[in-house]
Amino acid sequence: MEIAFVGCGAAGRPLAAAWRRAGHTIGAVHARSRAAEAVRVIGGGTPGGDVRTADVVVFATPDDMLATVAARIRLGREQVALHLSGAYASTVLQPTGARTASLHPLRAFADFEGALAALPETWFFVEGEAAAVAEQLVGDLGAPCARIDTAKKASYHAAAAIASNYCVTLLALARDLFVDAGVADDEALAALVALAGGAVENVGRVGLPDALTGPAARGDVEVIEGHLAALPPAAGAIYRALLGATLPVARARGGLTAEAEDRLRRLADGR
Repeated sequence: MEIAFVGCGAAGRPLAAAWRRAGHTIGAVHARSRAAEAVRVIGGGTPGGDVRTADVVVFATPDDMLATVAARIRLGREQVALHLSGAYASTVLQPTGARTASLHPLRAFADFEGALAALPETWFFVEGEAAAVAEQLVGDLGAPCARIDTAKKASYHAAAAIASNYCVTLLALARDLFVDAGVADDEALAALVALAGGAVENVGRVGLPDALTGPAARGDVEVIEGHLAALPPAAGAIYRALLGATLPVARARGGLTAEAEDRLRRLADGR
């Protein structure tokens, strides 16, 4: 297929290069600046060419520009308009007149070479009326792919934020508590990264809910009461919210008595 790009930054460039290596033709490449540089890095394409000749037009702009850019470009129904956003549904591209899809790589791309090397191991999530075309393009990368519900795109993106962005926030909170307990800052972060990495490895190895450990899984009410008594109000509120979300996982894992769960639920609710 001929693939054109509207916007070609951190995600667009490695994808374009990988699709070119897979045998596709890179057509027009449009960018607010440095389109010629993008073409050089990709190894193909035409700066400022005509997107109407392409089979697929990839909108690789910042998320907040998708609707504005889509309103300015007219395509045919024989074409596919596809974007890379995790936050927006494919329907944001409907003003183009083309069949629409979204193809979201579940990875943060920092540098071109690193991103290009990581593509085959990156999970992609697709949706939209032209999802089959998006799946074909992911298959050409040799990467794993799954479909999501177009109407649930916000839930999907929230899940990604919880697993990635807010994991960093939780580590920052835990680091501060370690430092408050007298641990040096660099030692605290190194120890917690190792601890969190082990927990993630356990999830990958034994799955959910079996990977859950700790006082909530064991029903250690007195230990958790001690945690809450020691925490400042803001950290305590986060801890209670996480405890409440953990209880269904602990119940599914088994070993949590009804009495312990009830007492922990009361703690989570602040009662």
